[in-house]
Amino acid sequence: MIGLIVSGIILLLIEMMIPGFGIFGLTGLLLFLWGIYDWMGGGPMALIMVTVLSVIGVLLLWWIVSIFPKTRLGERLTLRLQSTKEKGYASHPDPNRWLGKIGEAKTVLRPAGTIVVEGTFLDVVTDGEFYEPGTEVKIISVTGGRIVVRTTNR
Repeated sequence: MIGLIVSGIILLLIEMMIPGFGIFGLTGLLLFLWGIYDWMGGGPMALIMVTVLSVIGVLLLWWIVSIFPKTRLGERLTLRLQSTKEKGYASHPDPNRWLGKIGEAKTVLRPAGTIVVEGTFLDVVTDGEFYEPGTEVKIISVTGGRIVVRTTNR
């Protein structure tokens, strides 16, 4: 019975440390509850107690998730800052600002490679042509993070 409780706790700790599909957590919870049931003698009263403890646990979890963050203590413990694009945060600079700029190939573009535009290194692709290092190229399209270049000799 103590082994079931300890095993359940260990599996719950594993679930907290290693994200998964909940297999460790569910198994740990079931072993923990089975250990409590066995520890209480395994009769109808033990079943009622385990059920009551389970309901209290679910209600406590619901309270912690939905109500506690709105309390005075919860507001002090909860991070409220947001890193949004409107506040100037971005995962990467907007690549559309490079559209129409002229740069120089720093590596062989066959068809992917690196160019330098205004001192900034950019990973680019061509329309399918190969360009040698030092070739002057113009950025002709930007789609998401894909920057397409073409030589300025056309």
